[in-house]
Amino acid sequence: MTVVVLGGTGALGALVVAELTRRGETVRGLGRRDGDARDPETVTRLAEHASAIVDCAGASVALALGRGWRGYGAVDTPIGLAAIAAAKRTGARLVYVGVAHAPALASCAYVAAHERVAAAMAELDGVVIRPTGLFSAYASMLPLARRGLLVDLGSGQTRTNPIDEADVATIIADAVRGGGPREITCGGPEVMTRRQIFEAVAAAAGQRKVRGFPVWLARINATMLRLVHPRIGQFMQFAVGLAKHDVIAPALGTRRFADYVASSPRGD
Repeated sequence: MTVVVLGGTGALGALVVAELTRRGETVRGLGRRDGDARDPETVTRLAEHASAIVDCAGASVALALGRGWRGYGAVDTPIGLAAIAAAKRTGARLVYVGVAHAPALASCAYVAAHERVAAAMAELDGVVIRPTGLFSAYASMLPLARRGLLVDLGSGQTRTNPIDEADVATIIADAVRGGGPREITCGGPEVMTRRQIFEAVAAAAGQRKVRGFPVWLARINATMLRLVHPRIGQFMQFAVGLAKHDVIAPALGTRRFADYVASSPRGD
């Protein structure tokens, strides 16, 4: 089987490529340097004679400058729609990586960008994978933690069960073969408060303190940031929502977050 992986050089995509290759599949990856994944013609050419397309591409969720400024609706949605167009033309199965979220967060730009793609897949042979927060997203905060700048919004008592991206890669590789449900929402084995997650990141960085930040002030900052840097502002809006609502998914992952973050090279 030949499988096209959009975002094949990213944190999740590289693991998907490795897992599919381990299973003996032929993999064609499309990373940021290989072409524009927002272009249906580019994706269709790459997917010619492929049995499946995996879309795990998208704009960075890192709250840092230098990662691009366009909002998720201008990046993630066009990539997803290009993958759908390619799947329709080639007959390939489409596995799309969306986002697990509470219903109250559906209007957030970050969530809405993914849900537009999921809705457009209704007539395709495919599946939407909805992970909770990936371990790598939280581990990306280690540099801030090392400088004592790690900030948690609100009380820190909302709960979630983040999942190792290696576990998600396994779920995706299973879905490529077909069968099963059309939507898979997945989380890790531990339900944790967000403060517990942040404290694990701080501990891995050799720090103890996690600074609190009022939700109301973060909401104002997110609104202002969306005017000058849509991507960071939109993800901060999502983070504000996460500070107010639990996001808990079926425990399909196996690795513990503390073990992951403690072994991360970004914790050195």
